[in-house]
Amino acid sequence: MDQIIAAIPNICEGTDKAFIDELSARLSSITNFIMLDVAMDHARNRTVFSFTGTREAIFEGGMVLYEQALDRIDMRHHIGEFPRVGAVDVFPFVPLKNATIKDAKVWADEFAELVAKRFNLPIYLYAESARYRYRRDIDNIRQGEYEGFEAKMQDQRWKPDLGPDRFSTSSGVTIIGARYPLLSFNVFLGSRDESIARAVAHEIADTSGGIVRAHGALDPATERAMLSVAITNFKASPLYRTVENIRVEADRYGVNIRRIELIGLVPERVLIEAAEYYLRIHGFDHNDLLEKNIQRHIDRSFTFGD
Repeated sequence: MDQIIAAIPNICEGTDKAFIDELSARLSSITNFIMLDVAMDHARNRTVFSFTGTREAIFEGGMVLYEQALDRIDMRHHIGEFPRVGAVDVFPFVPLKNATIKDAKVWADEFAELVAKRFNLPIYLYAESARYRYRRDIDNIRQGEYEGFEAKMQDQRWKPDLGPDRFSTSSGVTIIGARYPLLSFNVFLGSRDESIARAVAHEIADTSGGIVRAHGALDPATERAMLSVAITNFKASPLYRTVENIRVEADRYGVNIRRIELIGLVPERVLIEAAEYYLRIHGFDHNDLLEKNIQRHIDRSFTFGD
């Protein structure tokens, strides 16, 4: 498989492990389908799937995911500490290897047409697939969340890109598009004051030029203030820099970072750069990593046949 594009759908269910396990098994049984990761997030009551494979396998898996999620998730009863608009909240296509963002956009646009036709669901195209500039940022689409979306759709500016322009109270709407890889993580603070988390989230997001998205909330499991953070361009704003910005802003309120929880898969470069920063390593060549050196020799020494 020379070209690798991943799908990273988020569904609004993060507590029913039996359902997530059943759905994961069904997806993994699809021919030429590769499940990369399944990350259940109890605080946000959502699960992030990461998978790849052939175009046909990804599309088939996507249809299965929509079918099962729309059948099992009723948004009228959903509670979660994260902005959301539908049972399948977002379905991004991300280029990983020998694929451009334009390639991912072609797949996303074709897939969105199929979802609209099969499930009769209102669809909003975002990021590189957006048809309108103000829909590139997913936060603009999610503003008002599920509870306010029916009223939002009455505004001509917020008619769906595809599918019916009527709101489904049980399923909500869905967001589909092509985007670059992002980092997603939760930051738990040493405080039970939700207002501090919201203030810190506002500061780090507002000063990032749109690269960092952050939402402050209260973790229902620990009753601690937390931030849900997404870095949309980790090359422009490395993980360690965002974490340090959070640390500085939290310190203004006399609060520290208790722990960080990564959501989904993380490029190794991100953690290596963080290690370099905190260990104060300078001039390190990533090719000197043991595993990379071994893999480079293996790649040169062996040719695998059919």
